[in-house]
Amino acid sequence: MPSSYTIPVLEKTFKVIKCVSENEDGLTLSDIVKKTDEPKSTVFKILYTLEKELILEKRNDLYFLGSMLIHYGLHTLSQRDLKVVAKPYLRKLMEDTGETAHIAIPVGMQSMILDVELTTHPIRFSSPIGSLFPLYCTSHGKCMLAFSEDFTLSEYIEQNKLLGRTSKTITEPEKLKEEIEKIRKTGYSMDEIEFADDIRCCAAPVRNEKGKLICAVGITSTIITFPKERIEEISKIVIETANKISASMGYNIIKATSN
Repeated sequence: MPSSYTIPVLEKTFKVIKCVSENEDGLTLSDIVKKTDEPKSTVFKILYTLEKELILEKRNDLYFLGSMLIHYGLHTLSQRDLKVVAKPYLRKLMEDTGETAHIAIPVGMQSMILDVELTTHPIRFSSPIGSLFPLYCTSHGKCMLAFSEDFTLSEYIEQNKLLGRTSKTITEPEKLKEEIEKIRKTGYSMDEIEFADDIRCCAAPVRNEKGKLICAVGITSTIITFPKERIEEISKIVIETANKISASMGYNIIKATSN
């Protein structure tokens, strides 16, 4: 790729981060200037910005990797672990239901498809890994609205427009609140042709060892192979799958139920 495509200040910033990461005992401003061979004024501004954003941490006169950079790294590792752990359960979910199975993770106030196991059925619908979706009109998104600890439902409604994607999309805040309350009671969520025409989905929450929601697992199907008559059957399988993945991630379901 041509060097004209790169951003010089970002290159220098990453050079500083790399330099600090390779010296676990910390580095002074002078050390970093010497090792990166960059002007002192430039390095100072980069360090100031990175410290402000918690990417680097300053202790006395020494710079170390900051909490946010470590957080991002751990978050990435946890996603990789989740994908590996969930894969066989995702495959079995597809086999048991005959429908495309997926897991989605929260990304801010959206959800992102982390992995997909495609059905062999000729009539199928799926979204590419990495696709982002709104929470209010998808089954995995509603799971996050119902069980996430990162924000409240009221905060979500205040900050996001409930736009009608189909004639079935819930666009009224009070109806969405009723829907989320129902999900909290049943333990699973439905997308009843709310995101796309003729598509029905079901999802359930997956939790980590602390009981916090880390993703939602579910199935995506057309209304042809997933009619309303199958909701009870499908939801039980989806919940069972979510519980198994949760247990594999360290969540004690029995202890949580007794509490």
